[in-house]
Amino acid sequence: MNIRDATEADVDDIVAMSSKFYATTNYRSYTNMDADTVAGLVRMLIDTSIMLVAEDAGEVIGMAGLVIAPFLFNASIKGAHEVVWWVSPDSRGSGAGRELLREVELHAKEKGCRIIQMLTLSTSPAHAGQTYERSGYAHSETCYTKEI
Repeated sequence: MNIRDATEADVDDIVAMSSKFYATTNYRSYTNMDADTVAGLVRMLIDTSIMLVAEDAGEVIGMAGLVIAPFLFNASIKGAHEVVWWVSPDSRGSGAGRELLREVELHAKEKGCRIIQMLTLSTSPAHAGQTYERSGYAHSETCYTKEI
């Protein structure tokens, strides 16, 4: 398995994985996923923030994307905030998720971030939060969504 920076050549694979991920979320009840929007976001993450892929035998099996932004309560501190962290169900248990998380931390540190914020959804597997906690993350926020 190889974890690497995503490139333009990976955009279609990332959009396809995003579609599979999106289908498992509650967000699908609000709107359909727009592939062009996702592709634009992926390109922005590649250019300005962090977008990694996990590859196994030449196939992209996972992804992690974080936006880098000033910390909400102190703009002198940069933070990396998860947009997506996902591994194909067929590749779960391979260590790809843990390796993506480890690499995300290294990339965030290299880019001057002092904090990193990872998320779970109501539909996330239980082991996602457990992986964060085992990796030293503390629960800091829970999000609720309402269509208006």
